[in-house]
Amino acid sequence: MASVDPNFRISGPLCPPLTPFTPDGELNLSAMPPYVSYLDTHFDGAFILGTMGEGLSLTVAERKQIAEHWVQTIQHTSRLKTVIVHVGTGNLKDTVELAGHAGKVGATAIACMAPNFYKPPNEEVLVKYMKQVAAAAPNTPFYYYDINFMTGVYLNTSKFLELAASEIPTLRGAKISSRELPAVTDCTVAAGGRFQVLIGTDEQLLSALSMGVDVPVCNSFLGGLFSRLKAAFDANDMDTARKEHLLARKLVLERSSYGGGPALVKGIMRCLGFDLGSVRLPLVNLTADQEKQLRQDLINIGFMDQ
Repeated sequence: MASVDPNFRISGPLCPPLTPFTPDGELNLSAMPPYVSYLDTHFDGAFILGTMGEGLSLTVAERKQIAEHWVQTIQHTSRLKTVIVHVGTGNLKDTVELAGHAGKVGATAIACMAPNFYKPPNEEVLVKYMKQVAAAAPNTPFYYYDINFMTGVYLNTSKFLELAASEIPTLRGAKISSRELPAVTDCTVAAGGRFQVLIGTDEQLLSALSMGVDVPVCNSFLGGLFSRLKAAFDANDMDTARKEHLLARKLVLERSSYGGGPALVKGIMRCLGFDLGSVRLPLVNLTADQEKQLRQDLINIGFMDQ
C-alpha cells in the first residue's frame, strides 16, 4: 500500500544537473565535487537524468549508479536536499526497474516522461503506463514529466492529472517543460488544484511565478538569476524582475543559435570554469571556435557580469 504524505511538496529552485563524461564518453564522477559545490549555492535540489543529464543515452546500470551517487551526495550538502530521479526509458520494464531502484535508494521523488517511439495514443493509456511505473516505488512521490517537443507526445497533461488522481496514489504533480503556457495554467487547477506544477522552461520563469508556479527546474547557470528574479517579484519590483526575465530569454536565444541541449550547456559551464567533459553520441560537442565565440556572446549580453 502506498505511503506518501498527501501534502508532500517539492521546494525550489531545482537544477537538472549535467552528467560528466570522459572524452571517450564514459562516466566521470570525479568531476562532480566542484560542480556540486557550485549548485549548492544556488539550488535546493536536483532533477537528475532528464534531458540535460542525458538520461536516455545512459544504460540502466549507469543510471542506477548516477541515482545512488546523487542520493549520497545531497547528504553532504548545505542547501541541496532534494533529488528527483527521472526514470523514463523507451520501454516499461526498464522504467519500472529504475523506478523501483530509485525508491529503494532513497530518492526524494521520481519522475517519468512518456515513451517516445511507441507512444501512448491517449491520456487513458498514459495513465495505465504511469500507474505501473509509480507502483514500483509505492513510498516515493511521483511526478509526470511533460516535455512534448522532445518526446513527440502531445497529450493533455491536465486531463492526465484528472484521470490519474484516483488511479495513482503517489502522484503529486507534473514537471512541465512544454512551451504552451496555457497548458501550465490548466494543470494548476486540475483535480481541484491538488497537484504541484514544476516549470522546466528557462525563459518562462517570470510567467510561471505570475501563475503561482514557484518551483522551476532551470539550468545550472541560472540559479543566481532566478534568485534575483524571485526576490524582485516577491518585492513587487517588476522592473527588476522583467530585467532578469529578459536576460534569461537572451540566454535561451543564444543557446538556440548553437543548437541548444547538453553540449551547449556544458560549453556554458566551461565558460564558468566547470569542465564536465564531452557529451555522448549522437550529441556532438561544441568546437573550440564555437566555445570561444560563446564566451564572447555571454560577455556581450552581460551574463558574465552577473
